[in-house]
Amino acid sequence: MTAKVISICNLKGGVGKTTTVMALAEYLAGDTMYKKRVLAIDLDPQSNLTSALMSEEVWEKEFESKKLTLPYLFKDPEYFLENIKSENFIVKHNISNVRNGNSFAHLHLIPSSPRLFEIQEQLPSGYYSFNFKPVELIRIIIKPLLNNYDYILIDCAPNINTVVKSAFLASHACIIPCVPNRMSIHGLDLLLEHIEKFNRDYVHNLKAVGTLISRYNRTIAQSENLNSIIVNPFYPPVFETKILERAKIAQGLELNNYLTYKQKYDDSHDSMVKLTKEFIQRVGR
Repeated sequence: MTAKVISICNLKGGVGKTTTVMALAEYLAGDTMYKKRVLAIDLDPQSNLTSALMSEEVWEKEFESKKLTLPYLFKDPEYFLENIKSENFIVKHNISNVRNGNSFAHLHLIPSSPRLFEIQEQLPSGYYSFNFKPVELIRIIIKPLLNNYDYILIDCAPNINTVVKSAFLASHACIIPCVPNRMSIHGLDLLLEHIEKFNRDYVHNLKAVGTLISRYNRTIAQSENLNSIIVNPFYPPVFETKILERAKIAQGLELNNYLTYKQKYDDSHDSMVKLTKEFIQRVGR
């Protein structure tokens, strides 16, 4: 069985994309949870997923300084692709700090870097030493990895550029986190329009398998907006699990401070367990 490749995306920032990717990766891969083989890919130049899952010291010494973070895939694919067989660009050790009474046999990360901000604005239309375009790069680097994982989760930046399109082209499906307010709903509308256009332009079949409601506080306005999302037949079906506004997640703690799931995710722990179960049911495996 090859991996299911899922992009987590929205054009609106602050809707919980990175938190969703981190939580799904940790709950899917945990030995006390589902014991799945998971690869997380950080395609956001803010690099928050990278900071949340690995030591910044290791990131600087072993990956960024050696040009093995994702920006260099797009800047110098020839050098980067030489490392595919050795998999030097994949962080395989000491990912996540949810290691108090738990371990990860197969939770890996392809890290990003803020340098992606600069590089994504300077991409060529094609690479002359290769017969492919930048939009194909993520699909190319994960192709030899598909049999090594059950799930590959991609954290996308809140825009539609060549880098994000490369995630779409590599993915079987996407999940769209959305705060039930008007701005986020407009972002949802726009993203779905872009996905439809992308599928036409690239003869692809990226499917939005679900809308994940985040930062939910049960106000009258939010409840009305949520209902409008649920009843709209053109929107991806809403996950039954909702991430509450009050959810506290200990992302800022040092990675050497090992935590339990409950310590890290606090009162959102039960929601994350349910979300992961729903994710498996919707995506498969």
